[in-house]
Amino acid sequence: MATQPRYRKLLQACAPSGAALVVVGLLGAAGALGSLDRAWFDFLQRKTARFAPVPADTALVLIDETALQRMGAEDFGYRWPWPRRAFAGLFASLHRAGAKAIVGDLNFLENSEDEMEDLVLGSVAAGLPGLTLGAMPATGRKPEQLPAIWPADFREGNAACFQKARWGYTRSVVDEDSVLRRYIARDSLVAVATPPGEVPVAAPQKLRWRGSLGELRARGVPVLSAALFVPDGLEVVKQAETVSGDLVPAELRQSIEAAPAPTEPLIRDAFAKVRGRVVFVGVNAASTYDYIATPCGAPEPGVVSHWTAYANLTAGGFLREAGPWASGGVLVLLVAVLGWVARGGIGIWRPALAAGGGAALALGGSAAAFLGNTWFAPMLPVAGAAAGFGAVAVQSFLLERARKKEIQGWFGSYVSPAVVKQLIQNPDSLKLGGEKRELTIFFADLANFTTLSESMPPEELVPLINSVLENLTEGVLRHGCYLDKYIGDAIMGVFGSPELLENHALSACRAALDCLRRLDALNERIEREHGRRLGMRIGVNTGEVIVGNVGSTKKRNYTVLGDAVNLASRLEGANKEFHTGILIGPRTATLLGGALVTRPVAQLKVKGKKQAVEVHELIGEPEALDEGARRFLAAYGAGYAAYCQRRFAEACRAFATAATLRPDDFLATRYAEETERLADSPPPADWEPILELHSK
Repeated sequence: MATQPRYRKLLQACAPSGAALVVVGLLGAAGALGSLDRAWFDFLQRKTARFAPVPADTALVLIDETALQRMGAEDFGYRWPWPRRAFAGLFASLHRAGAKAIVGDLNFLENSEDEMEDLVLGSVAAGLPGLTLGAMPATGRKPEQLPAIWPADFREGNAACFQKARWGYTRSVVDEDSVLRRYIARDSLVAVATPPGEVPVAAPQKLRWRGSLGELRARGVPVLSAALFVPDGLEVVKQAETVSGDLVPAELRQSIEAAPAPTEPLIRDAFAKVRGRVVFVGVNAASTYDYIATPCGAPEPGVVSHWTAYANLTAGGFLREAGPWASGGVLVLLVAVLGWVARGGIGIWRPALAAGGGAALALGGSAAAFLGNTWFAPMLPVAGAAAGFGAVAVQSFLLERARKKEIQGWFGSYVSPAVVKQLIQNPDSLKLGGEKRELTIFFADLANFTTLSESMPPEELVPLINSVLENLTEGVLRHGCYLDKYIGDAIMGVFGSPELLENHALSACRAALDCLRRLDALNERIEREHGRRLGMRIGVNTGEVIVGNVGSTKKRNYTVLGDAVNLASRLEGANKEFHTGILIGPRTATLLGGALVTRPVAQLKVKGKKQAVEVHELIGEPEALDEGARRFLAAYGAGYAAYCQRRFAEACRAFATAATLRPDDFLATRYAEETERLADSPPPADWEPILELHSK
């Protein structure tokens, strides 16, 4: 009995951590930690994707924006979805390029309006023995859906073409967060297209991803546009139809194979890149809506999941799952270790080391197992370690929480010195509310920054963006800007408040020019160190806004609201459409009064606005223009004035002169083409020179 107090003390020491870990165990059994395990799984996928082997005999051919534009041109006039004949041309071209197999992530589950289109595609596809198309399995009361281009009577009449399976299922298995991490390999599109081997299991298996589409391209997987193949294939299919009047698959194939090789260098190079490879065909254009969320980041075209499954089947295997017993076993071990370390109330450091070590062991073990193609979910023991340590070290936890609140308070008090000055002079201005004033709003956003960030580690990216924002911030502040906020790599500023600024429009425009000059100087170093240059899009607009304190009694912000703010933001985004750097609103251009050089861009109707406004591009200081620039602007201005007055022939000549002076100017070239078209085919009497943008 003498030892009873010692056991009782041990039980008392173990009770808090034990109770916390039991709660964590119940949460894990209920699936509450699933999102954390998925986040860790995605992290490991991103960090180890480059170590996973990549099949050397594969390529991706995508129906992308380039392909849609090419086939939508006048010589074809195909809109999406394309006629079935276009797909026949794509498959025929890939076959004659020497593709070992063609895996089409394309479901032709419904008949087209033109029976001949279905017959052409069905006959060409049936005659290509290496082609596999998509199908959908039976689900609930919904029957199995097979390619409509191969109906039963067609398959019976062409039995030689269907001695092996020619389609596989393209179903997706997404988790609760809509991210695709698993794949049902049995009877899938990939399993049918893969050479016979071990029969895949029927249950969904976890994929080992090889990275994003861009990373696959960097690792040597050819990623090509379908625009390189469809025109060639259409011509070949047309000739093959002439040879095989009855569209016999075997005769079509022979005619396709007998067609002369292409002579255009780009097509010959594309042929060489797919020769002898298993080619995965899918879509990658905004209007096709075939995107999946993957663990590797941004949405990817759906065909990437099938390519990844193929890589899992042929070059490394799917991830094996350790099962919940592994996580439960580590959790029990942590209970024992924390209970033993916490005996006698020896402080927080040793329990902290034990809990931290246990969590690190779980995460490190999970990472090591992942490299060995095994998935071990670590968040149950990690959460147990955190909860156990929290129970043992409540006092330390409360102190840490107090420190965090203090830090949050410091950051929450960071405001512009101009606002602080105003609050000191007029404490009543701290109240929520605002006033209507005419101000100039400034939006600036970096271009090409996303591409640059994808190629840089975070420890290099953060100092770089801080350096860029530091320089740009100096550029706007020296012209009297109130820096409202940073939005990622974008800046929002206000000119004319809280400090009065006599000519806020001119100051905002000069700040925009200053920012571009500063970015040009920074780009010298960025290009030297990182091999890329950054661009910038700026929108400036003047108008009446509500300015003041907005928010709640808990958190408030001195900012501006109103249509003028929205238009400034839209103008920043519209630079991408017009290939410009700085766009300014009509009121801003009027207030400049000729102090800076501008040129009209368009009568623009942006998303969310019913009335069009005349948008101008800010060029620069008048004295900075050379004679060539003056001649160009004069010709462009004459063309724009004539265009707005429906004198299209005169406008065409003026814009042609401007385009000759500056061949790389997008607006001059675009207006020259547009006015030439309008001169040949005048618009109706109610035509107005208005351009409408539907995107932000």
